[in-house]
Amino acid sequence: MLGFRAMKRFAFALLFFAVCCSKEPVVTETVDTRAPIKIRYVASPQLAVRQQPNDAAAVVATYQSGEAVSVLVEKGDWTEIRTGDRSGWVKTEELTNAEGKQALESDPAPRFRIMPLPVSAPAVHGEIYILAEVNSDGEVVSTKVITNTTGSADLATKNAEALRAGRFYPIVIKGERKPFQYFHKVTY
Repeated sequence: MLGFRAMKRFAFALLFFAVCCSKEPVVTETVDTRAPIKIRYVASPQLAVRQQPNDAAAVVATYQSGEAVSVLVEKGDWTEIRTGDRSGWVKTEELTNAEGKQALESDPAPRFRIMPLPVSAPAVHGEIYILAEVNSDGEVVSTKVITNTTGSADLATKNAEALRAGRFYPIVIKGERKPFQYFHKVTY
């Protein structure tokens, strides 16, 4: 059996444990509660949200083309937007209004994320047109040489291979990624 002192120590330990466990966790991060001044839409293929208004600052979030963002502050080339319960900075030129978003969706332009490597042929003259089928993730899934006025089938094949290694930003229409065709022109 426990003695009086041992029971007293046990009761004190139990009470200490109960007090320690009943406290709310301490939150050290602040929540940004400012009201937005306007809504803008992402006009670039992918929008990097940075901690500070400079290109070297860490990226805290990314948004895709057409997504809506809440604007908190506009300061020249940079705009502060809400990112969940915090905020971050984006380049103002990468945002558009509702009319600009509609224009981008009605006539989306394919843009390379990874450009195809150039194929060198200094003595050759002419043009090569290649049709690329691009999936909804921006990957080139097939290519077909449409026109080749260079006289070199090998050169056309190398350009088609280079195009297959390239990657596009996905085309987003009404929040949905869409496959597309891309006509690639190489001039020698």
